[in-house]
Amino acid sequence: MLIDPKSSTPIFRQIADQLRQAIDSKVYKPGEMLPSLRAMAIEINVNPNTVQRAYEALEREGVVETRRGVGIFVTAVNRSQLNAVEQQLSDQFSASIRRGFKAKLTPDTVRSVFEDALRRALVEAKPC
Repeated sequence: MLIDPKSSTPIFRQIADQLRQAIDSKVYKPGEMLPSLRAMAIEINVNPNTVQRAYEALEREGVVETRRGVGIFVTAVNRSQLNAVEQQLSDQFSASIRRGFKAKLTPDTVRSVFEDALRRALVEAKPC
């Protein structure tokens, strides 16, 4: 892993980006454990907190998961499938927004309708 300390991209982001690429190219496979924070920090000569920030960013994206007391593991999520779902959602949102504008709804009204729908979906998705 190559880190450029002179880059405008923060070091934790460089680490996350390179790990994401390694996962996408199957260097790290689903279910495989990533190097520990300390091991990675020593390997690339950075502070362990910087590696932790990178791992946390990847966890928020769903690329890795933390197993307490065990380590950080690559999830079984297929990123290309996620990207396809995101694109499909974006297309559907865009079509709905255009329909709202054709019906003379204001951007604020469209936003409000979206936020209400999101709230309802979140409530429905929560387990009882």
